[in-house]
Amino acid sequence: MSDFKIKEAPVEDEQAQPILTHEKSLSQKIAHGSEAGDILDQQMVMLGIQLVTQLNVLLKTSRIYERTNAALDRPVEAMLTLIKTMAHDQPITLRLQNDFLFLGNSHLKVNAQQMAVATSIIDVLNTWKIGGMTFSLAVESKDLREFAALFVSLDPGNKTLDDLQREIKVRGIAGIDIEEQRQLQIRKGPGTALNREPDNTKSVKPNVQWKTETKKGYASMAGSIGALTQSAREGGTVSFKQAKRAIQNIIDRMVDDEAAVLGLTTLRCHDQYTHNHSVNVSLLSMALANRAGYPKAELADLGLAALFHDLGKSTIPMEVLNKPGEFTDDDWIAMRNHPTEGILILSKTRGITNLPGRMAAAAFEHHMNLDFSGYPKLTVPWTLSLTGRILTITDCYDAMTSSRVYRREPMSPSKVLNMMFSKSGKAFDATLLKLFVNCVGIIPIGSLVMLETSELAVVLKPSADKANAERPFVRVITDPQGNAVDHGREVDLTEKDETGDFRHNIIRLIDNTEYKFDTSRYFV
Repeated sequence: MSDFKIKEAPVEDEQAQPILTHEKSLSQKIAHGSEAGDILDQQMVMLGIQLVTQLNVLLKTSRIYERTNAALDRPVEAMLTLIKTMAHDQPITLRLQNDFLFLGNSHLKVNAQQMAVATSIIDVLNTWKIGGMTFSLAVESKDLREFAALFVSLDPGNKTLDDLQREIKVRGIAGIDIEEQRQLQIRKGPGTALNREPDNTKSVKPNVQWKTETKKGYASMAGSIGALTQSAREGGTVSFKQAKRAIQNIIDRMVDDEAAVLGLTTLRCHDQYTHNHSVNVSLLSMALANRAGYPKAELADLGLAALFHDLGKSTIPMEVLNKPGEFTDDDWIAMRNHPTEGILILSKTRGITNLPGRMAAAAFEHHMNLDFSGYPKLTVPWTLSLTGRILTITDCYDAMTSSRVYRREPMSPSKVLNMMFSKSGKAFDATLLKLFVNCVGIIPIGSLVMLETSELAVVLKPSADKANAERPFVRVITDPQGNAVDHGREVDLTEKDETGDFRHNIIRLIDNTEYKFDTSRYFV
């Protein structure tokens, strides 16, 4: 793949990153379905995420400065670099479908740090009811400046998408086209297409808003852990105010719909593992503690403690944390010291006169295991706290179901639960483990299943009927032939027909990690 090269492109602040470019028409030289083709597809998706990022920067900058201001030079140049790179063979289209962003037909999966940016663009496109935004090689700097100025100056409350399209033509903006959102359809069997009836507007808007705010809360927690870890790494001070606000927001939403919040933990990105993992452990721990009877105020304390349970890893060199190969003995010593280092960092934190017990327990005990087979090893009698026993479960579950730098392929949630059950009463508290399964389900949230109709479905939440715990609430995502469907129907597998038989059954679990199928798009 010597045709690939790195070109530095100026972008805004923390958005700055090298932009991957490739030789003109390289895609035409690669066989469809080949390994090289897969690599190219992956890199195009990476560029698509950068395109979303730079579009967000351009629009935000245009709200502050006039179109000719030099402040727009960097985002405009970055946008042009991306467009010229990606549109060699054909124009590129950024699409919005069911609150998911796509580059053409490829889903743009974002990590926690990119989620706020993606949500911002999704909100903008939804406000204008834009379903697609196409860029071609004809676009120039003046077109991007004029388009951004037009986009932020028109009021979508008073103007329609037709008005926006008309103004684009009047102003002679070239290389940029927008299209309206399409009526989604459900394919039912081969050769049949049924128009999906529009949802009740009153019920859709609150749900969309709830989902958006929940994603922002997740992103805020991830941002907090990133900032505080970096501050600790640099020897600076640590403040928990932003994290506390984000956690309280998440708790309020978890009370309304626990399964939807836990669905965010299906977000898997090995490049952002540390941040995602800490947020996921916090969400899982609060859900488990809620099942265990924690009052609301104590849930917030536990969530904060869980969010920073790995703060001690800030003392480990990045080259060790991100090491793709085998750890040396020294590497393992450093890794196993992070619980103790976490205690030392937290004890020096500004604003904490007496280190809260839950924060100390979360940092120190989460790798000990119930039978003390883990680390750190102790030479004195010790009683594991409830916080430590909770985190032992949630930390293990998320770590095993996530991809890592040194383990690209995660385990499926159902396999992880089976493994954990084999150690119930040994490594894990048996009562808490049963409560945890009630949270994520015997067939866990995010699992992929095949129904008796040969349709594939993703598990959205556990069954509300404990007597039928193996019958979760699912969303159908393909037809019987395996073709993806948009807005597939949601099915409660505990429903019975007039004869008393279950209407639908799971015939087998699909290992989505083996088939490299990412179910997080249905939650994030």
